Amino acid sequence: MYSSMTTNYHYKGLTDAQVLESRKKYGSNVLTPPKQEPLWKQYLEKFGDPLIIILMITGVLAISVSCYEFWGLHESKAVFFEPIGIFVAIFLATGLAFYFEKRGEKGANELKKNEDDDPVGVIRNGNAIEIPRKDVVVGDILVIQTGQEIPADAELLDSVSLHVDESTLNGESDPAYKSADKKDMDANASYPTNHLMRGTKVMEGHGYCRVFAVGDDTESGKVSEAAQIDNSIKTPLNEQLDGLGDLITNISYVLRQQLSWQNYLCISIGLR
Repeated sequence: MYSSMTTNYHYKGLTDAQVLESRKKYGSNVLTPPKQEPLWKQYLEKFGDPLIIILMITGVLAISVSCYEFWGLHESKAVFFEPIGIFVAIFLATGLAFYFEKRGEKGANELKKNEDDDPVGVIRNGNAIEIPRKDVVVGDILVIQTGQEIPADAELLDSVSLHVDESTLNGESDPAYKSADKKDMDANASYPTNHLMRGTKVMEGHGYCRVFAVGDDTESGKVSEAAQIDNSIKTPLNEQLDGLGDLITNISYVLRQQLSWQNYLCISIGLR
């Protein structure tokens, strides 16, 4: 589409030499993937799930009861079937969760790689061409059209009826009006009216913009990095499950103490 548009633009864009210089100075337009922990550590993290903790507590209690029934009441080894089944369920649940998580991560990484290769319209050497999204550099002039996802943070140079969905960054459902005209600036907007942010989507209109940040230096790159650093935030569901786990732990402790006391009484009576 863009390769056929080879004549006189008001915007000349970068030259090949300027592209190389910009990439060397500011880097490529890709986000640094999160640091991966060893697989064994990722698997062990599955045992921190509140439901798994509850199952493990139940399994320990079941083993205690089975030991008492086998050695104290002289019942058959069949009393150990229940606790064994609980721990089989635990390892099966954590193993399947780990497997599907790894498979999901692989699919997400492949999708992200494909997104980095998506074509983007830019003006270079005075010509409108298409390049992979990952090859966008600071200083590039982008050709913005309806339905396009913005590949990097950029400043508008010119636009017509441009509205952009910024919900991926600010959570607002209504598309934001964008304009290069200073008189259209909205002081209450989440992001400057003349700025287009990476990962947002053009819902209406078209225009031209100049890239001022790529990769990790973009707003979405900073959000992604912050999310990797602060992983202590819990959802309301996780908080409720944690509370339930604490409650069951306390109840289990009380029941275990009572069971130990009953065993002591039984042994004492038997000795008498």
